[in-house]
Amino acid sequence: MAELRELPPLYNPHGLEQKWYPRWESEQFFSFRKKFSPEDLERLSAQPSPQRKTFSIVLPPPNVTGSLHLGHALNHTIQDILIRYHRMKGDVTLWIPGTDHAGIATQNVVERQLAAQGKSRRDFTREEFEKLVWQWKAESGGMITHQMRQLGESVDWNYERFTMDKGLSFVVRRVFVKLYQDGLIYRGERMINWCPKDQTALSNIEVEFKEVHGKLYFIKYPLKEGQGLKENFLLVATTRPETIPGDEALAVHPDDERYQHLVGKKALLPILHKEIPIIADSYVEREFGTGVVKITPAHDPNDFLVAQRHSLPLTNIMTESAYMNELAGPYQGLSREECRKRLVHDMEAAGLLAEVKDIKHNVGHSYRSGAMVEPRLSTQWFVKVKPLAEKAIEAVKSGKTKFYPQRWENLYFDWLENIEDWCISRQLWWGHRIPAWHCAACGHTTVSETDVTSCEECGSGQIQQDEDVLDTWFSSGLWPFSTQLSRDVETVKRQWSSGIPQSEELSLFYPTSVLVTGFDIIFFWVARMMMFGLYFMKEVPFKDIYMHGLVRDANRQKMSKSKGNVVNPLEKMEEYGTDAFRFFLMSILPEGKDIIFDESRLKGYQAFCNKIWNTARFIWMNQPANYVIPTTVPGSLSDSDCWILEEYNQALARATDALENYRFADYAQTVYDFLWKSFCDHYVEMAKVSLKDSKRANTTRYVLNRVFENTLKLLHPIMPFITEELFSFWPRTNTEDLIIVSAWPQPLVGSDKVAHGRVEQTLAAVAAARRLRHELNIPPGEKIPAAFVPKGAQLTTEHAEILCSLARLSSLEAQPSSGEKLKAVLDHGSLFLDVTGRVDVARESER
Repeated sequence: MAELRELPPLYNPHGLEQKWYPRWESEQFFSFRKKFSPEDLERLSAQPSPQRKTFSIVLPPPNVTGSLHLGHALNHTIQDILIRYHRMKGDVTLWIPGTDHAGIATQNVVERQLAAQGKSRRDFTREEFEKLVWQWKAESGGMITHQMRQLGESVDWNYERFTMDKGLSFVVRRVFVKLYQDGLIYRGERMINWCPKDQTALSNIEVEFKEVHGKLYFIKYPLKEGQGLKENFLLVATTRPETIPGDEALAVHPDDERYQHLVGKKALLPILHKEIPIIADSYVEREFGTGVVKITPAHDPNDFLVAQRHSLPLTNIMTESAYMNELAGPYQGLSREECRKRLVHDMEAAGLLAEVKDIKHNVGHSYRSGAMVEPRLSTQWFVKVKPLAEKAIEAVKSGKTKFYPQRWENLYFDWLENIEDWCISRQLWWGHRIPAWHCAACGHTTVSETDVTSCEECGSGQIQQDEDVLDTWFSSGLWPFSTQLSRDVETVKRQWSSGIPQSEELSLFYPTSVLVTGFDIIFFWVARMMMFGLYFMKEVPFKDIYMHGLVRDANRQKMSKSKGNVVNPLEKMEEYGTDAFRFFLMSILPEGKDIIFDESRLKGYQAFCNKIWNTARFIWMNQPANYVIPTTVPGSLSDSDCWILEEYNQALARATDALENYRFADYAQTVYDFLWKSFCDHYVEMAKVSLKDSKRANTTRYVLNRVFENTLKLLHPIMPFITEELFSFWPRTNTEDLIIVSAWPQPLVGSDKVAHGRVEQTLAAVAAARRLRHELNIPPGEKIPAAFVPKGAQLTTEHAEILCSLARLSSLEAQPSSGEKLKAVLDHGSLFLDVTGRVDVARESER
């Protein structure tokens, strides 16, 4: 056995991450291949999935532009706890890390750098700009992976992936081509959400609706003369007068008696005098505004559907930058905001503006740029998702995949049951370019896994690849299986030479065990992984989905830079230590609800780390030099020994059950309560007495060491650094072993429920004594005499010692002596505290 070192007197978390993480990583402790031989893995992969002792997670890939924020810290800590726990259980574990290329965000970063130099991406060819982005990624794009190491994440870095590495890029192409060939991807002109700032399409779920202050304009639309009508105009309410040049009809409800006689007649656009029909459509809400609605098919998704039903023209009046084009007549060249002001001014001057009301309404904004989204008619690529969604719904309803908490199923079902086709094309230069080539000679589009030089239809060489790239969520939707294929393209082709991709990793780890994610990306990511996994792997991508809430500040406000309430987790880890920070995150994690960040509690868990350290020092200092824990109990166990062993076994069972069922706050609280209250506050105090008795000291040392060593293992998944540091000092025969590769603790022999009950009764007397002392303001350090009159047998010497030590009693008699006494009645007897000369007994009795 190596010579034992002295444990430093003070706990100092700084430097522990730098000490232990590089060793864990360099010695491949995060890799399942460290422990399991190829033969072991081959036998395991041949077993049916439910019987395999494997556990796998794919890390939700953070943006390559990102840095660790509180959401990441929470999400990644949960996963690390699960991985460390299952590794200790003996399961073959794989945790795959990686980053997302984050199309819009990454392109914006590089474009901002160019703008600082007075340049734009248009000053470069597409290939030159892509090289600049790759160069940025190589130099600055790995910040978050360094921060992940600081948090202690035991991911298998051998499997680190980037959504645009060569292997994954090939998989993206193959998936696109397969879906296109199966009729599930198409290109067409449809109404989409357009971001004028980033000048790209957005999917519906990339639009955030914010309540804003706006105005409702009541505008007179003149009726064409010579139609035999008594009215001169129709009053229309709109929040967007700037779209009037794109109006193609006025619509009323077919059952609205006020306007039935006007259906089929003509109205004129205000100012522009263009003739448009008056139509009847049930889409119109009779109660809104005046019951007459302007129909602008190219700039409103609902109006677009109305236009299709009534064969109306589609007039797009805006450029990609949301400026008015030539079809806007005299307003050409104005921004949509300037056009609104000018039109309103002109209508007011012409007597066509009847009224303006202040309102609050929801307006769509890009979740990336924050710009107001412009509904726009555009030619884009789409996925027909309803056939995919049906299977994703059935997989959850049948129980193949389960949500924790279960209530999140309802949100998942609601979205998938009402899903619309997914716009997957983005007008960017950074991303997976769509593998489609358009022929200038015959108009045919060739879709191919490999680059093509001639049209498959007419053979012409006048072809050009589609300019668009794929939505980032398209590639990340393949993450559970694409990351388990090779980085090398030729190897991936062999792995996917038949209908379903195959690899050693997929045979072991697909479906993955659990997806840990926030509820805010249930649409962006969770549903899409379910759809793609079922379609290409014919199996769900994960068995369980654990959904956690968002982290909010102490006032329950969402954190944002504009509010100034953002918390940098790296700063808190530096201030309080990574272990305290991780434990804090789990302690405040309610089941499926938002998390409230209260720094005062974080300070408390720093104190918990100090408590753990000082407890280790107490045990260390009360044993001989070069002490080694015996393999069996060196003597008879006392009641207090049996009590702590029973407390430990109960805590182990509760903590294990909590981890198996994703109750992370319960796990943290269970270990906290056991270590601080049962072990430190009670058993260590009992041990201080028994260690003075030469006949009991060796047994007490054994119990102290065994329970504390196993408690360190219980703590390791949530507090990896302090537990590894203390474990390295512990008096074991195998001192070279690390806690990260130790087994999950088992119940300890020697617990006794009857003895546990006897100690519980004594602790009830301790609690009663402490309560009386507190009420009487007797100083904690002052010892006072007492008596205990049992209902049954007298207290044994051991129990009398426990009561005296924990209740700070100077003596304990079998019967109360004369003098002033205060009495506490318990189930198993009465406790009398002698307070003669210390308090006014008459006054206290009266109180």
